[in-house]
Amino acid sequence: MCPMPDPAAVGFVAIPGGRIETFRLSGGPGTPLLVIGGVETGLRPLAGTESVLVRRWSSRAARRPVVVVGRPLPDDPADSIRMLRPRQAAESTAAALAGIGVPGPVAIEAESGGGRIALWLSVEQPRLVSRLVLASVASETPLDSPMAERMRQWIALAEHGRWGEFFAQMALQMKPAGATPADGFSVAARLQPKPATPQRFIAELRATLDPASFVSARLGEIRVPTLLLAGGQDQVVPVAATRLVADRIPGSRLAIDPDCGHTVRSAFSDYDRLVERFLAEGDPGPAP
Repeated sequence: MCPMPDPAAVGFVAIPGGRIETFRLSGGPGTPLLVIGGVETGLRPLAGTESVLVRRWSSRAARRPVVVVGRPLPDDPADSIRMLRPRQAAESTAAALAGIGVPGPVAIEAESGGGRIALWLSVEQPRLVSRLVLASVASETPLDSPMAERMRQWIALAEHGRWGEFFAQMALQMKPAGATPADGFSVAARLQPKPATPQRFIAELRATLDPASFVSARLGEIRVPTLLLAGGQDQVVPVAATRLVADRIPGSRLAIDPDCGHTVRSAFSDYDRLVERFLAEGDPGPAP
């Protein structure tokens, strides 16, 4: 596959009922990598965050092309819940890859809510996926679980525009269990106080609570090498939820950092080295 062109800006691919954002980094000869972020991706578009994306993903691009895909942007906000369902978002993600000429197979690195999308993509379009890296992922959100209650709290705060409380609560819950309130509020102060696309965020939370989005029963269909990473102090997606995914995907590997919270990509010990080594196993030719 030819190297991807250097990005000038976020691009857009038309999908039924809206469009979806893509951001591309040219890279080495390794298997292309698709990046799917967490639920918070719905709070604002990728456009305008190009410098952040370059800083975060340029190290991956040293060995492979990287494509970051955002959440669907519905033409009609009333269509948000349908389009933000993980299964539908997976279909839109596949359309985005086709629209920019990346037919697959691709490796996927996904976190949190993005992991649910990656799981649906893997079971519905297995020829598109060659390898999975999943951080803090749950294949279901039981309605009587602390996960579901936390999402309902976020929805209530977001729908009432109480963003100060929302970001403070989210910042605390992203920290490892037992973090002090001062730590959480310090993080919250650095976040954008008024999200640009709150309707996408709310819609994805509601869709994630819908049992139709649960993919646990189909995890046994996944046959690609899979690495799961979890934080032992994760307050958002408990280790047990990620372990369930690992137990049901044949041959998967699970790594746990006992001191890490929900922000696995940034706080998991030696995260990038572990992931790069795993991705390199699937690259053509000898591993570096």
